[in-house]
Amino acid sequence: MSEPYGVEAMPSSVSVARLCMWVQTVMGLAGLLLLFVALGSATPAGAVGVALLVALSVPLATILLIGFLAMRVPSRRGWVRVTGIVVELLLVVLGLWQLTGALTFGNVLGVLLAGLVVAQLCRAPSATWFNR
Repeated sequence: MSEPYGVEAMPSSVSVARLCMWVQTVMGLAGLLLLFVALGSATPAGAVGVALLVALSVPLATILLIGFLAMRVPSRRGWVRVTGIVVELLLVVLGLWQLTGALTFGNVLGVLLAGLVVAQLCRAPSATWFNR
């Protein structure tokens, strides 16, 4: 008979990164929904259509990608960690650029969450856990 596989627990750094990614996803979807409602009610009925959906498609795709990566973290695939680091690093750079224009709570929170995810995924225990 074979011995059972040893299940290695998810390190706290990966758990924190995953939690932050879920927070980003939920807050991002809520924000996009509110923005869609606000923009949809501010424009004439026929003007909402395609232009509004195209304008919100890039943020929506980014938010859905972060949620997908958070969902795939338990798979321990290396591409999940690398993609998460790249996407979150881009969000940090974009957030810092936005902070030069206006210092808002949302911008600061976005930069802090993305920076925390990058920091946690770059830690040695995270790299070791994903490199199974």
